[in-house]
Amino acid sequence: MKIRIYQLIILMSMTLLSQAQNQTSQEIIFKKGKIIEIAFATVEGGKEEQLGKEYFQKILPISAKYNGKMVASFEVVAITGGEVNPQMIAIFEWQKTSDREKLLKDKEALKLFPVRDDAITSLKLAYYTVDEDVTISFRSDKTYEFFNAWLTPKSETSLPKYFELSSKPKEKYGPPKFLVNLKPYVEYLKGEPYMLDPHMAGIVEWNNVAAFYGLQADPEFKKTTYLLDESVSRLDMIQAKVNISQ
Repeated sequence: MKIRIYQLIILMSMTLLSQAQNQTSQEIIFKKGKIIEIAFATVEGGKEEQLGKEYFQKILPISAKYNGKMVASFEVVAITGGEVNPQMIAIFEWQKTSDREKLLKDKEALKLFPVRDDAITSLKLAYYTVDEDVTISFRSDKTYEFFNAWLTPKSETSLPKYFELSSKPKEKYGPPKFLVNLKPYVEYLKGEPYMLDPHMAGIVEWNNVAAFYGLQADPEFKKTTYLLDESVSRLDMIQAKVNISQ
């Protein structure tokens, strides 16, 4: 199954801008004023090529007519918390949500959606914005945690305290780097069953998955986790490796 998912991600990467042969990182700019769509998907076994060749390679040129593009894809390597269990993650950029709505009504695109729906067994979408341009160099030797958090009233005081007290033990495990604060754009498609509507989201860089689990087992860090626990009612955490376009 992992080989099939990897093959699908390679197919998806062929639609991105070509990169140097020895490329080991991929630079992405999260732009202020743009809509960031992140898709968390699971593909039915044996239908990876169908999704890659018969859907993505055909839908992305159509999306481009409406100012939409895929900017990166990732292979999930670990689910470290929460309720979403995808095999792959893809990041898309839109000028505005109305452009995406135009894609959904496009005659040629409408022919392709059944191909996608037949191949995907699970799909969750989330939409975000950023307050300022943020440039990230996603590296092939790192893992990236995509998190979505649903906050409690206690988060206003407990969460800052958690970040303060947990910073020292985190130093022993990388430390993990907070790369971008994604502001949930929750009004779009609000209430749809496939939509995620967190209060807080972002991307964190780790050296590897082992560093995450090492931190979780650290005695000093464990003393701070109650602050996080009382700050969130739900915390989805997904670790993934970036697919580098070749």
